Amino acid sequence: MKDGTGRTTTVKFRLLGHMHATSGDGEEVELGPAKQRSVLAMLLSDAGEVVLADQLVDGLWGAAPPPGARGTLYSYVARLRRALHAHGVELRRHTGGYVLQVEQEQVDLHRFLRLVDEAQAVHEGPRAAALLHEALSLCRRELLVGLPGPWAAGTRTRLEQVRVAAALRYHEIQLAAGRAEEIVARIYELAMAHPLDERLAAQLMTALYQCGRQAEAVQVYEAVKENLGSRLGVAPGPDLRGVLLRVLPDRHPAAPAASAAAPHAAPHAAPHAAPVAGVHLVGAPVVGAPVVGRPRQLPAALADFTGRDQALDEVVRHLAGSSEHGVGLAVIAGPGGVGKSALAVQAAHRLCQSFPGGQLYVDLHGLDPRPADPAEVLERFLRALGVHRTAIPDGLEPRAEMYRDLLAERRVTVVLDGAGGEAQVQPLLPGAPGSAVLVTSRYRLPGLPGARPWQLGMLPRHDALDLLRAIAGHERFEREPRASDELVRLCAGLPLAVRVAGARLAARPHWPVGRLAARLADPRLCLDELSHGTADVRATLAAGYRLLEEPARRLFTSLGLDGRTRFSAATAAALLGTDLPAAHDLLARLVEVCLLDAAGGDEFVMHPLTVVYARERGQAEERATARTGS
Repeated sequence: MKDGTGRTTTVKFRLLGHMHATSGDGEEVELGPAKQRSVLAMLLSDAGEVVLADQLVDGLWGAAPPPGARGTLYSYVARLRRALHAHGVELRRHTGGYVLQVEQEQVDLHRFLRLVDEAQAVHEGPRAAALLHEALSLCRRELLVGLPGPWAAGTRTRLEQVRVAAALRYHEIQLAAGRAEEIVARIYELAMAHPLDERLAAQLMTALYQCGRQAEAVQVYEAVKENLGSRLGVAPGPDLRGVLLRVLPDRHPAAPAASAAAPHAAPHAAPHAAPVAGVHLVGAPVVGAPVVGRPRQLPAALADFTGRDQALDEVVRHLAGSSEHGVGLAVIAGPGGVGKSALAVQAAHRLCQSFPGGQLYVDLHGLDPRPADPAEVLERFLRALGVHRTAIPDGLEPRAEMYRDLLAERRVTVVLDGAGGEAQVQPLLPGAPGSAVLVTSRYRLPGLPGARPWQLGMLPRHDALDLLRAIAGHERFEREPRASDELVRLCAGLPLAVRVAGARLAARPHWPVGRLAARLADPRLCLDELSHGTADVRATLAAGYRLLEEPARRLFTSLGLDGRTRFSAATAAALLGTDLPAAHDLLARLVEVCLLDAAGGDEFVMHPLTVVYARERGQAEERATARTGS
């Protein structure tokens, strides 16, 4: 790229360590304070792609940003734009967000991930080792040092998992080639940073054994055993105990290098291996160890589940197939009341045979004023997995570490319902392949790596009618086919509305279908009628409205008072008396929280029931303004 004088400049960005940037001539680029650097890091992680302003706010402050957060974000972006522009790097505004015009090869994070991916595709040991060595040389120390916020914390955890996985394979290749002396210090450094990782401990013991340092290998086992017992309340697994049997001091000379390189495949013990003082090869788990069992936390599947057969089959196939290569992750997004939770729970029940280790479920209440705290969720999950409450550590990261460790050897299904953002989800993800995770959210959560998204829309007419019949009985609808069609039309395919309408009819067997249809046709009564028990369409729409800032709220209510279900961005700009780019930003926010759908081009669509709610809000605000005289 060229700077303002026409000179070609190449700025290099480093995230894997202390964050800094240098121009092609070695000049340091001033990046500002820590939170501003976090903004830049988020933009660099999606270099060349649009990053929504709300993703940046969420990444800096989480689900409960402070007052004025958006204004603070704008200040950070403006300062970064000036600093980067001076070195030929453009930070451009885009609808609802920003794009940093940087090639991925200018960012060490992307080079690291590319090298790891290339190594995964290579089967020849020497070539894979060379790629992994180059990748690991980029991140030998702590990652994203000093960057605050949920995004940095979650990304730091994910990158560390990638680094450890890459290091494990690199060590395995080098040990198989008899190069233990060259890498033993590297393994030791990483194993000390992860004292509960039995895979690293096994490789360190194997490397020490190949170097003729059997006593030190046994000391490593003792240290790991002590850590596991005191911090997790568990004993070393069979793989690590198998490595111990092979490295005991009285054993014969080292086994062939190839077998030493694979500590995860426990070697056979010698027939007369003598025990070492203080080392327990077999025995009952220590007090507080998890009880082997299957947590079964799923809510009941809906007996009248209707109309999502294709999406259900796709989600189940994806998770059953992808979990062998990584954590299978599906994000089911869509507006409130569209049936995200029902689909996720139905899919999780279908997956029980594929994931026999059990099922974990939590409602994250992501849209509530007080969403679920991931640390508290982890405590519940750990208890469900059999960890005694006295063995559960304090703090989010220690609990997340214990959780990932326990799930490393199990195949479980985890349902994270109603997520408010990536930061709430990331600590709850398993770290090793073999498990499946279903996340539901009104947001699309593009920041979750490896997630396959499903965006749920409204039910087709015939599926909505089938759902009504299943809830309220077939005969009533056969007697009043026209009224039934009208009722389905008024619900406009929203599963929650259909379900509430069916429940109200089932509770009033003397009502004709036409009576409820007539009441739904009256905008003054419509949302009152679509409430039954805990199911409430108005409350569901209000949860989305609470997420909006003042300018977006004003646009939402203006659209409701206007009354159209389909309109252009120019119409929105005219209603607010603002310019088109500003209107696009606000429309993007309404789309993000699923109160609006983009229909292509500059056209947007609002669900008829959402229009009714927006009109209610607008009229209430007009009355409040009239009362105050302002």
